[in-house]
Amino acid sequence: MWNKEMSVLLSKGLIVLTLIMAVSSVGWFAQCIGMIEVYYYRPFSHLGSCILGFAVIAFACALLVFLFFLLNNISKKKVFVRENVRNLRFISWCCFAVTAILAAWGIVTFLEIIFLAAFITGFIGLILRVVKNVFEEAVALKEENDFTV
Repeated sequence: MWNKEMSVLLSKGLIVLTLIMAVSSVGWFAQCIGMIEVYYYRPFSHLGSCILGFAVIAFACALLVFLFFLLNNISKKKVFVRENVRNLRFISWCCFAVTAILAAWGIVTFLEIIFLAAFITGFIGLILRVVKNVFEEAVALKEENDFTV
């Protein structure tokens, strides 16, 4: 029977799988950048493009780690705690860091797909900021209720 615990377990498994894929993408990413540079404008050297790409992968990996910590707390029934607010804050900042890198990369290369990726990550980061603010308010209410009893 499917339940909440199994759903959290599935989410944690998917995060680990995505993290493994992100880390393994470092190996073929330089070749992928090389193929893109053949067909499109090439403002950076191959090394510069790879550094930008690796920075995006690094922020994505950090995001996945904090997302795993968040789900780990939720699986331990620790939902409205300050640690989750901190995790959500780091996740949203990772999204905004990726947005900044992709936006700068998109401005220089004029590739629409990179602008689209920057918009999507920025939008996700914005939504996460709102969720973080809701969690922060819920933590404050929970702490206030804990002290009134």
